Amino acid sequence: MPWIKPAKQSDIKKLDIYKDLEHPVPVFNRLIAKSPDVFSAFMPLAEAVKAGVLNQFETEAVVVFVSKLNGCEFCYTGHGNLLKEISGDETILEELERYKSSNAFEGHLKSILMYAEKLVTNPKSLEKADLERLKEHGYSEKEIVEINQLIAYTSYTNQTSIGLGL
Repeated sequence: MPWIKPAKQSDIKKLDIYKDLEHPVPVFNRLIAKSPDVFSAFMPLAEAVKAGVLNQFETEAVVVFVSKLNGCEFCYTGHGNLLKEISGDETILEELERYKSSNAFEGHLKSILMYAEKLVTNPKSLEKADLERLKEHGYSEKEIVEINQLIAYTSYTNQTSIGLGL
């Protein structure tokens, strides 16, 4: 249970954004909804990030990978279960831990995971060459921005989850 009390479903129903939300509203979103202004700004960003260039499997692989790097057990577990369901592979989380040598991920996804690993664990070490590797796999600059935002957004949500006790 989180360290602060999440907003009640009944309170969230009063917000203009309610009609666009998943029902019932998940606990993570209910925590952010304690600040209605932040919540109303957060949800469109969440939708935009999820609608990026990557398919559902690739998106969840990145979210799980980044959540593991950030030590967010709540996000890692929830998204890890979704990744197993999407992939139909109960060993996908173990494959993700050894992604560089795994056959479970195509080269373009491995390049994204390498970029994510560097961005999360040692951002000062990033170089233009890291983006060039993504371009070599066919990603445009617009798509690289979308990939970057998925990684940054996941780190933000990880820190929100950890910081509020999920």
